[in-house]
Amino acid sequence: MSTTVAPSRTRATATIVDDHAHPRLGAALTYIHHHLGDPLPLPLLADLAQLSVGRFVTVFRQTVGMTPHRYICLKRIRHAQWLLRHGHSPALTAHECGFYDQSHLTRCLKSVCGMTPRQFQTASALLPADTGRSPPLPRAQVVDGNRRSIG
Repeated sequence: MSTTVAPSRTRATATIVDDHAHPRLGAALTYIHHHLGDPLPLPLLADLAQLSVGRFVTVFRQTVGMTPHRYICLKRIRHAQWLLRHGHSPALTAHECGFYDQSHLTRCLKSVCGMTPRQFQTASALLPADTGRSPPLPRAQVVDGNRRSIG
């Protein structure tokens, strides 16, 4: 006898990543976490999970709550935030995190946090000293420069 979970509850629990949520995703998730600075093509990740590319994307989205591309991008941004917070240059950070170049890092960071790498570093410098764990992330701020002018 199997029980089904209501669709509304499935969505809420899908955002919690558990390596054991789907037996085949563990290898792909581990590979992603250890190779953020490298290219991570879907065929490679699907092969690690022993699934076809299409099935891998579907299972990943159902298990993790987002597409593999979005998950990788957010993991890279988190790693970039940590490096920037600890004084690394934006160019080195972009290279270490697997972004194409510093401009790519800037676009991604700005879309997630609402700030450029330098703005992020400045905001992070105002936080209390590192106490052994990651300090809270600065909240995105609306700046006049983010608004588009008409005309």
